[in-house]
Amino acid sequence: MFDIGMFEMFVIVVLAIIVVGPRDLPKMLRTAGQMVRKIKALGQEFQTGIKQIADEVELEEVTRKLNEAGNIPMENVERRPDITDDDLDGQDAETPASSPSDDVSGEEVGQLESDKAKGTTP
Repeated sequence: MFDIGMFEMFVIVVLAIIVVGPRDLPKMLRTAGQMVRKIKALGQEFQTGIKQIADEVELEEVTRKLNEAGNIPMENVERRPDITDDDLDGQDAETPASSPSDDVSGEEVGQLESDKAKGTTP
């Protein structure tokens, strides 16, 4: 981080002992350590806040892109049934249409496929 060599560090220590004095030097170093700790905590809090804001913006952007891709407006969305009367073809509206696979078991499907391959379908 800092490009300080041994000679520069020695000069800083000698100046600190001369200016502050040997008796008050530990108190000054303790205070400096507490200030550095507070500055690091503030930097971490700032970084966390910025990251949280970026995540929210990214989430909003993804939501906007999905809505644009689906071409679905966010407001005034009408609820319509997926099945119309034409799709039911005379079946009861409350009973869904059964697919052919609902009536056939796994073994019967295998037998039908093998018969189809042989050319002897019923």
